[in-house]
Amino acid sequence: MKLFACMCNQPQRLWTALAPVRAALVAQPPVSRWGMAYSQGGDVLLVRTPKSSTHPVELAGPLAEIHSDCVIAQAVGPDDGYIGTDNTPPFRFRRWMFSMTGTPKLDGAAARLLEHIPEYLRRNLRGRTPGELVFHVFLAMLHDEGSVDDPNLPVASTRRALAATIKLVAAEQAKTGVEGGFGNLVTSNGRSMVLARIDHPLKLRRLWIDSEPGFRGVVLVSGGDGDQKDGFEDIAANRAVMIQRDLQFQLADLSP
Repeated sequence: MKLFACMCNQPQRLWTALAPVRAALVAQPPVSRWGMAYSQGGDVLLVRTPKSSTHPVELAGPLAEIHSDCVIAQAVGPDDGYIGTDNTPPFRFRRWMFSMTGTPKLDGAAARLLEHIPEYLRRNLRGRTPGELVFHVFLAMLHDEGSVDDPNLPVASTRRALAATIKLVAAEQAKTGVEGGFGNLVTSNGRSMVLARIDHPLKLRRLWIDSEPGFRGVVLVSGGDGDQKDGFEDIAANRAVMIQRDLQFQLADLSP
């Protein structure tokens, strides 16, 4: 339904910087569940609300009291068939966080995809959503390169692993006679971030504070209620947005 991801260089000022765009970060009802992952002190922490809501949900709301320089938040609609905390995105493993807006049909491909995932990563699977399974395929790609625990992993390496993940999952999915449904994907290790724009609209906006010339930030929003207005730019389909620690970002083809 609605996902946003952001990074900044002054965690204590993020809430202020988001003020002009907070209306674009509201998930309209009905919402079945929603969550937020954020980096703090080198750890990834989660705020999850598995209860449904018939009222708009301000996904950025927790940031009024939480200071973080790297955040992913997502609300899920009522039609994906999953319930409970373990099935509430975002998902995490060590310093990695991940969300996916689509719900691709992977039932027929799940067993083969699990074969690509090392046992220690499979033990981290808690729920049953396609998003969590895709996340662990991505972690397996990083494992194969010996970079799961590399805090300084180049953002280009993250993009390659994410692109390879999408290619593998799509190939296994195609063997079952279905395709697509990924939506958009985002992952971060707290020091850089990569978003893959596949099926859903994705918009980007720089963040700033007039009274704080040293503040820098960027926010991306996926899922549309038609409320992203001035200052947002569209990201073309099949493109990856790569955000580095210094908050410079670039676009790249979404291919391994």
